[in-house]
Amino acid sequence: MTSSPTAGTLVSSVPYAAPAAIEGTASLLLHTMPSLHGGETHASALLFVPHGTPPADGWPVVVWVHGTTSVGHKLAAPSLSPDLDGGLTADGFPSGYAELIAALVAAGYAVVAPDLEGLGEAASVPYPYYNAASTARSVIAGLQAAHQTQTPLSAHWALVGHSDGGRGALSVEPYASHVPDLSLRGVVAYAPFTSMRESVAALGTLALHDPANATNYAAVQNNLVLMMALALRAQRPDADLEPLLGRDLQAMIPAYQSQGIFKSVVGLMQHVGTVKPENFAGFRPDWHSDPNMQAFLTANDPAEMPDLVLNIPTLIVQGAKDEFVLEPLTTALATRLKDAGSAVTYQVYPDATHGSIVQEATPDVLKFLDSRLH
Repeated sequence: MTSSPTAGTLVSSVPYAAPAAIEGTASLLLHTMPSLHGGETHASALLFVPHGTPPADGWPVVVWVHGTTSVGHKLAAPSLSPDLDGGLTADGFPSGYAELIAALVAAGYAVVAPDLEGLGEAASVPYPYYNAASTARSVIAGLQAAHQTQTPLSAHWALVGHSDGGRGALSVEPYASHVPDLSLRGVVAYAPFTSMRESVAALGTLALHDPANATNYAAVQNNLVLMMALALRAQRPDADLEPLLGRDLQAMIPAYQSQGIFKSVVGLMQHVGTVKPENFAGFRPDWHSDPNMQAFLTANDPAEMPDLVLNIPTLIVQGAKDEFVLEPLTTALATRLKDAGSAVTYQVYPDATHGSIVQEATPDVLKFLDSRLH
């Protein structure tokens, strides 16, 4: 393959012990990729391949992009957890990721599941959380590495992501041209983790109308701003976080950088509840006005990208009862994309939460993939 700004080179491929529900072979790939921090770095990806005889042109490929597992802990990687979710299920948030991969393999797709840059045993650089360019490079490099194995793979591929992976999936299209011999045929975003500025504001409004749960809303607000602050810091180590975070929220940084996200969020909620929101020195009300944060959100949050148009057919699925990604904001994003001429299909599931959307929407996702890859 020709070299490109997102080129990945396969270094090794070893067998991987996949969950029993996945009826296929699995390999752990070690490959190179260009790092957001400059130069080249090593990364890892899982490759799942169905049993049986491949189609004449090879197995069609689905690249799977996981949601937030951590904002800085390299061992919170899908390849290092039995549920393929970086510890989400083990920590109390059943992700359904292994079941989704099993369904994709059973439907006849080879699945490439990257550990994003900075995650996994091979990682030697900080994890650039919530970074569109880094996610796209991880996707493309993992895909290229899979094509350098002995596995017969089709040139046609699709991209599927959940939560932060769904957010990342909406940003990969501009990078697909870096691999002109491969054809991105479709994109699926489950509950994309977008609209950070609007989410924090909306949670404040919800707290005013639901004072009994105001502490929980305040904790989630603080969680979102802290995640964005650490994402900014990972991209720009010199960034000053003082305009974003108060003293108590800054004190939570070591926990967020040393463990999985679910434990971090639970710890933050308990702390805010103990201190009480009005006494907790948390996020600054004008956090999004900081010039560094403004630039970061404009570059990485699809809701803030001024000229985002999706030309490749894209399916966005969203749960109306999602407790982390608010349905009205995803609906507003999908509407804006459609109005701009994007090839977007949008579907809301009335009873789905942030976790259950993976299971509830998968039958429709499989139909969409079939229409794009066969």
